[in-house]
Amino acid sequence: MTKIYLLRTTLRDTSFFMQDCPEEERGIMQRAVRQRWKPFGDDYQPIKLELGRSDSGKKNYQFDFSGFLNPFLVFSESALTALADILEPRGQLLPVITESKRKQFFGYYPTNSLSGCFDKEKSIYDEWPNGLMIRKLFLIAENITDEYLFSIEESISGVFVTDKFKQRVEDANLLGFDFSTEIAIS
Repeated sequence: MTKIYLLRTTLRDTSFFMQDCPEEERGIMQRAVRQRWKPFGDDYQPIKLELGRSDSGKKNYQFDFSGFLNPFLVFSESALTALADILEPRGQLLPVITESKRKQFFGYYPTNSLSGCFDKEKSIYDEWPNGLMIRKLFLIAENITDEYLFSIEESISGVFVTDKFKQRVEDANLLGFDFSTEIAIS
């Protein structure tokens, strides 16, 4: 049986990106949630990202993934190369601005939400105007039609990956991914 994980970033020994956003503007997390898994339009402008310290105090660009702005994700050029066949058909690549001199990063927004995967009876959730805030999630295995990466239409921010995605990340030695949150499936 396929395992499903919530796609997260590790903060233990890995730096991450935060948005440098003026107070009068909506942040990319809020904008991404409002998109409801639909692509950003022509009005998208590259956002400025700043580096955050890992839990161990490190501050460097030695990572390939930052999910701190979930559902807006950030991948290194190396990660995009290794995962291009997975990422490109399932989402939108968007330019971002970082201070990194050696490494290039790209924004990524998943646009392939699946329907019929959310087990409403077993899950624990709160209803919000933009969707559900899910505290304990159960997915219906037989309705998951993607082998690698997906979101579900009921969730306002969850991005999920399979054990096949995890294996690809591990095979490419990509850094910054956290696969510790396994999702229950029924």
